[in-house]
Amino acid sequence: MTELFLGLDAGGTRCGARLVDAAGKVLGEGQGGPANARLGAAAVTEVMRACRGAVAAAGLGEADFARVHAGWGIAGLQQETARDYIKAHAHPFASLSVDTDAYGAWLGAFGGKDGAILILGTGVAGLAVIDGKRTPVSGWGAEIGDEGSGMAIGRMAVRKALWALEGMAPMTPLMEEVLDAFGRSGEAATTWSDTAVPADYARFAPAVLAHADRRDAMAIGILQDATRDIERVVTRLLDIGAPSIAMIGGLFPKMLPWLAPPLRVRIVEPAGDAMDGGVLMARRAAEGVLAT
Repeated sequence: MTELFLGLDAGGTRCGARLVDAAGKVLGEGQGGPANARLGAAAVTEVMRACRGAVAAAGLGEADFARVHAGWGIAGLQQETARDYIKAHAHPFASLSVDTDAYGAWLGAFGGKDGAILILGTGVAGLAVIDGKRTPVSGWGAEIGDEGSGMAIGRMAVRKALWALEGMAPMTPLMEEVLDAFGRSGEAATTWSDTAVPADYARFAPAVLAHADRRDAMAIGILQDATRDIERVVTRLLDIGAPSIAMIGGLFPKMLPWLAPPLRVRIVEPAGDAMDGGVLMARRAAEGVLAT
């Protein structure tokens, strides 16, 4: 039976899987929900949902997993405990290669050639690969990192809206919109935050961008702070020696105009996406399996 290859891109908001044949023809794609590895069992559930969706979209069934070589790029795998957890799970594939979402994105963006990627979505993760050497930058998660991300932008919008509620910041249209989401109650916002995940905060980022376009002073200030954080990562990736940086993630195109011109000119469109990178990971894993 012919070998099939599946590439997965899993992040803090969603995950996607793409199934291709040996010639690279796309057979089907599937989607899942938030799948940062730090979510544990919930991440595995969403990853497999996306994988099964891709196989089903190709008109195939569970029995066909035995001829599928898979490559998973998953957010949150910088932590060894998260890597071990994901790798310890039994899987139905002929082979499985697991790495960070940043590595999968780099493979898809540059096909294995020198370059750097910066994932800018719900979270943030940068990776430069020069002469085969990996250098990660940022990507330490929502609690202590992810500066400049959709999560960080949204969280700052909530924080400053509470300032406005208490008279410590101007009550602009953005502040009004954010407060309306909580019934203008600080207590309700606090209760919400007890269970909020990064994707929940990131849902406020589009409002910040929209109000910044209308010259809302608070929105502009939030994006200026986010821009400085993004520029710090971009500068480091260039200092490492990356000839260019591929922009990955839904937030990046929206933040690109905010970057300083000398940095902006080094940003490029990726040649392929992170699911393409996962497929390349899968092909490399298959080579090892088929050679033995």
